[in-house]
Amino acid sequence: MSAALRLIGVDELRQRVQFRDLVESVADAFRESSRGCAQNGQLVMFPADRREAGDVLVKTGVLRGHSIHIVKVSPWFAVNAASGAAQGGLVAVFDSATGHTLALLDDRHYLSDIRTAAAGALAARCLAPPEVRVAAVLGAGTQAFWQAQALFGERPFRTLMLWARDARKAAALEARLSPALPGVDIVIATHAESAVRGADVIVTTTQSREPILRGEWLRPGQHVTAVGADDTEKCELDAAALRRARVFVDSVDSTLACGDVHRAIREGHYAAGELAGEIGHVLDGTLPGRRAPDDITVAKFVGIGAQDLVAAEVALRVCG
Repeated sequence: MSAALRLIGVDELRQRVQFRDLVESVADAFRESSRGCAQNGQLVMFPADRREAGDVLVKTGVLRGHSIHIVKVSPWFAVNAASGAAQGGLVAVFDSATGHTLALLDDRHYLSDIRTAAAGALAARCLAPPEVRVAAVLGAGTQAFWQAQALFGERPFRTLMLWARDARKAAALEARLSPALPGVDIVIATHAESAVRGADVIVTTTQSREPILRGEWLRPGQHVTAVGADDTEKCELDAAALRRARVFVDSVDSTLACGDVHRAIREGHYAAGELAGEIGHVLDGTLPGRRAPDDITVAKFVGIGAQDLVAAEVALRVCG
């Protein structure tokens, strides 16, 4: 008789699994994916009347040599973001030897949030300048909250600039982040341009469908981690930003199908051959990350199933 299906709820996941628990496992997932050991599939659905009202990403994750594989259902709906409600979502875990369902993780987007934060920490580790005095986060949602902390863990900064289209949301984020970043001076920027120009590292975390960061604002030595644009319609960085930088991605195949790079190539302003490579190759030492102090670097992440798989492994282990 097969073992009983495990059901792990979001409250237990939030209590027992933190983004710091995932950083090294996500690093391994990036390395394995870049070595060709992963199958990362993605389907995008738009169930609402308007695309901008919400989407559902269905991602699959397989890593050769791992005992499980996963299917993740990850919705994002504007109504939840506007009200401050959690997004929905779950991760289904299967036995890779038999295909039997082992567990359902009712994470309500939590594991997606913290594994993306773990990826942001790794981007900073590989690509950010050694000393970061000023950081900027564009956006004021859940990912903005996590990415600021992830960056601080790798490159402690003295000042954090926050920019969002809605100043009230930026103020609410400041209140949430202040206890998590003691001693950091948090400033709400009036304009995205001033935040970008004034920062050593910039993280973009929005659902924007048009660029919010322009290449002309960048200066030598900066690093950008872009995590918001994860489907065919979203875009946070313009093509000039990509052309001015050495751009590293989580997966070349996934990036060519989604987000900023997809948009720039589709419009004829960028080419796949201009990408510097995958972050997994930087982590395993086969590609250099930041080569010189004046490098402008970009980590463009759309999220891959291998990350979700290792996040599920950690969750199953930690939750007993």
